[in-house]
Amino acid sequence: MPADPAADRKARSKAAYPLTARYDPAWIRANALGENALCQVEILSRRLPFRSGMRVLDLACGKATSSIFLAREFNVEVWAVDGMVSADDNRARAVEFGCERNVFPLRVEAHSLPFAAGFFDAIIAIDSYLYFGTDDRYLSYLAGFLKNGGYLGVVDIAFTREVQSAADAPEYLRTRYATHWSFVHCTEWWRSHWTKTGLVDVLFAEYLAESEELLHDYVEERPPTEHDNSIMWAVPRDHDGLIALMCLVGRKRT
Repeated sequence: MPADPAADRKARSKAAYPLTARYDPAWIRANALGENALCQVEILSRRLPFRSGMRVLDLACGKATSSIFLAREFNVEVWAVDGMVSADDNRARAVEFGCERNVFPLRVEAHSLPFAAGFFDAIIAIDSYLYFGTDDRYLSYLAGFLKNGGYLGVVDIAFTREVQSAADAPEYLRTRYATHWSFVHCTEWWRSHWTKTGLVDVLFAEYLAESEELLHDYVEERPPTEHDNSIMWAVPRDHDGLIALMCLVGRKRT
């Protein structure tokens, strides 16, 4: 019998993301605001050592699927913070998965965090950091909430080369460059952006080998009515490997 492409793809995904495979794909898709957040956190966990009992800030967490995943899989306490998504809805999702004692939702904007200095063992941002983290002042603000020796982990969209201007961008990005892509950078830009502060040692600044698969899965799984989404518009037109996902992990200096 001919091979079933869908079954083969499912088997490969289960092998690549064994923790994510425990969750209903329909639930993941229904609560996704970007690429598969659970896969991205699972990838991050291979680079950032989550340990039982850690306090973790999940910054701009969306619908808190990444927070639920961390609480269930690593027994950490997660403050699920987002400025746009209802904290009540995020708590309901946490209750559904039986982890309401480990997931603490807050509706708070990324520049108005209400936490004590040095409160967190780790701060993560999945598919969100570039919306506020390019500000030269933001890392010094955010690092204040992190313990000495604590970890900062990011998985996000990146370019595989630095694009200097709209004129330097591929034609398909130019009309949307100012509003959707001018704040996207390459990993070396991010390494320099963090290193120059003297606040963190950059442990990883790399492109994900899984980038192409995760990006194309995201495009294929979204309804056609979302065609104006900037990623959905760009990924099918990227024939040169410009658009990727990156992982950044830093450790706050003691």
